[in-house]
Amino acid sequence: MQTSDATPSRRARPLFGLRRRPGRLALAVFRLPLVLYRRGWGWMLGRTFMLLVHAGRTTGRPHPMTAMVMRYDPTSREVVIFSGWGPRSDWVRNLRARPALRVEVGRDAYRPQHRFLADDESDAVVIDFLQRHPQRARLACRILGWPDLRDEAARHDFVHTHPFVALRPAQPAAS
Repeated sequence: MQTSDATPSRRARPLFGLRRRPGRLALAVFRLPLVLYRRGWGWMLGRTFMLLVHAGRTTGRPHPMTAMVMRYDPTSREVVIFSGWGPRSDWVRNLRARPALRVEVGRDAYRPQHRFLADDESDAVVIDFLQRHPQRARLACRILGWPDLRDEAARHDFVHTHPFVALRPAQPAAS
């Protein structure tokens, strides 16, 4: 009889799995925007997805990731993203420990400053997103097993358990 010494966090990922933990297929689909950004083709995604390079909380090494943009302000160049798998996501924990290193949105790139949004501001972002992109929101909820975010109680619970982050160009240091 063969025994496995794999810990629960190191088990092989399932092929499909989206709701609690992304599976291999989901990760491949979700990493497609990252592949485009790495090849210099991120501009093809417009302002739908953005690239965030964050520093590891213990190593300080850069880690790139992509996220769907929930809100983009062309005047301030601020983007708002959120953690679809909650506050334990590595990039969220890394941003809590260290500043973000780089943001790319379409053809725009900058060194960002970031802030975590309060629940009421996150709720307003979701409401705005639902109004502007109802089909995309419904599809994401269905695929990822999130509740119907049109329901106020479900939306409040969702924004309370999924950190939202705003990133904008860092202010230049005063001379």
